[in-house]
Amino acid sequence: MRRRAFALLLMGVVAGVQCPSHAQPVVKTARLAILSGASLGSPAAAPLFRAFRDQLARNGWEEGRNLIVDAASTDGKADLFAARAAELVARSPDVIVATNSQAVAAGMAQTSSVPIVMLDVSHPVEAGFVQSLASPGSNVTGVTNQGKDIAIKHYDLVRELNPQVQRVGLVFTPSNVGSSLGLKEQTVTAHERGIAVVPIPFEGPADLDAAAMILKRERVQALQVHTTPATITNRAPIAKLALELALPTISFYPVMTQAGLLMSYGDNRIASWRRAATYVDRLLRGERPTNLPVEQPTSFHLHINLKTARALGLTIPPTLLARADEVID
Repeated sequence: MRRRAFALLLMGVVAGVQCPSHAQPVVKTARLAILSGASLGSPAAAPLFRAFRDQLARNGWEEGRNLIVDAASTDGKADLFAARAAELVARSPDVIVATNSQAVAAGMAQTSSVPIVMLDVSHPVEAGFVQSLASPGSNVTGVTNQGKDIAIKHYDLVRELNPQVQRVGLVFTPSNVGSSLGLKEQTVTAHERGIAVVPIPFEGPADLDAAAMILKRERVQALQVHTTPATITNRAPIAKLALELALPTISFYPVMTQAGLLMSYGDNRIASWRRAATYVDRLLRGERPTNLPVEQPTSFHLHINLKTARALGLTIPPTLLARADEVID
């Protein structure tokens, strides 16, 4: 009996040693800060935050038990990021989640020691957030949206609708470093495809009239919309303007097609937010951001709004419809 008891005890010790970190019990209360461009309760962010929160719970972190969450949003206003970041850092968080390039930059300006988990960032290396995807080399790690590669795919999708498209308007946000870098990169790669990119700066509703003037003057044939806090917050009026000008539109996330844009193609945001929660878990348990490589998405979704297609008088090719993950009708 003693031998059996000792053997069972030894097996338990070995199992405990082999147990992965995410299965170990949480023994402290942690503080998490989230800086976003939209309120986490908004229609655009709520499903993402729900997936994020559920993944944290699966990893052992729950609000009201061992986790305090401080969230701050800018409601799409670029000039509020610095102040919101300062407010969050002043509360001494253990980890910061930054849900776009502007949030990452604002967080880095406030702290070089608190780990920052980034989301929805297209150019993390070029923006100076990390040294490389494999070796971040800073207090930032997380998930990139691979936007610089996806943006080129957008042109191929537009050409499937109309092979004659040669001029594409690009709604971008100058204050968002990822969006600005994307504009420069896409201008070159689109040219290689025989497409001219027409920049449409957009920081908020005050830019809608100017955008309309540029679109009319430059005789664009389609419109691509970067997903930044400014464009996501104002997605409905952007969709309305494009419809008034009879322009087919494409963006990165389904929240844009749900608001009336024609198509969206981009990474699976629910999956990306769940991965971000896993980063938070590992950092809260003591891992260093410099030791956590930046991940790239592995699944992508195509969404098509048939209501918008009918309003534009467009027929979506059956081959394109067949590839869609969601068709809004």
